[in-house]
Amino acid sequence: MSMAQAEQCCFLRTITAEGCVTRLGELTAWRLGELAAPGDNQRAIYLKSGHGGAAAALLAAIAEQAGEQGTAAESFWDAPGRERRCAVCLPERGLTVVDAEMPWPLEAKLPGAGEELVSLDLCRDNAVLREQRGELQQLFAERQSDQQRAGRFLRAARSMKRDMAFVAGETLDVAKVERYASRFALRRFPAPNGRVGQESKRFMTAITGQGLLLRRSVLNEVCTETVVLEDEYGVASPLLWDLIRGYALGNGLDVISCPCLLFPDGEPEHIVLPALGLACFTANRRHPIDFEGAQHIQATRFFDKETLREHRCRLSFCRRTMRELLAEAYQAQAAAEKARLAMDAIYAGAVVPGAIEALAEGILK
Repeated sequence: MSMAQAEQCCFLRTITAEGCVTRLGELTAWRLGELAAPGDNQRAIYLKSGHGGAAAALLAAIAEQAGEQGTAAESFWDAPGRERRCAVCLPERGLTVVDAEMPWPLEAKLPGAGEELVSLDLCRDNAVLREQRGELQQLFAERQSDQQRAGRFLRAARSMKRDMAFVAGETLDVAKVERYASRFALRRFPAPNGRVGQESKRFMTAITGQGLLLRRSVLNEVCTETVVLEDEYGVASPLLWDLIRGYALGNGLDVISCPCLLFPDGEPEHIVLPALGLACFTANRRHPIDFEGAQHIQATRFFDKETLREHRCRLSFCRRTMRELLAEAYQAQAAAEKARLAMDAIYAGAVVPGAIEALAEGILK
């Protein structure tokens, strides 16, 4: 699979234990920086005032119109309650358009010099919104409160996971993990090609009111091989995938690293190697992952099982508490999504008919 196909498996932004985290800045920085050669006309457009799904609608219109014009469009996704576009790239035109509205704000560093701001106020009759200002303020406050509540539960779940990892980590045979990673790379990776691979950081899962969302159908379409590490304690998988990530980059393979949503800046919980069509996942009882033909590895092979059994009660308590805290976080996020949908409906009612399509046409000129 290509890097573009692999990106379709991932999310670029979601809610985490650190709040709303976005990778859109990394996307535009790469497109405008490393991808662009001197003299290239690479440009990024940041969409503002995008409440009501107007940004997602505009991105969909851009992708559709580009397709009608015979231009390939790459779509990137988020899941703030329902899966939808947060960015569209048109590589042939050197154009990247992103939704830069809160709670994932993104600002242009050099407006006008490769970066442009486009306000979706151009597509709305704001007089309609002023009439419902009080309701919008209440819904906005509810949404913020619910998202903050979800964040508190996620941070509490992170504390439980840290405690569980600390206890289980004392029984982990690190040398055994290192040997397995070395064999894995030797069997599956091509010889070094003289270059260092490129790493992109994305999210493989997204937190929603229905729980963790994984783009299973897309993964099934683009991944020819999947490896699933069954790791109840979250100790062996970050170490194993981080080692394999290092081998892959050293051999010149590009890697998509996807951290745990409780530790968005931590080591990878999942990795994807597009050139090999290979995806490596972490699974457990809280988040089972099963693909047809997947190779399953039991993380218990890397632990001292007898010592692990001595801590069985404490580990069971941590797992149970973590599961309950995550359930509360999903419930809080569901309430935030309900408030957002109500806001979306009000904003959508203020959109001028045909304005979204006209703005998309103007961006593509």
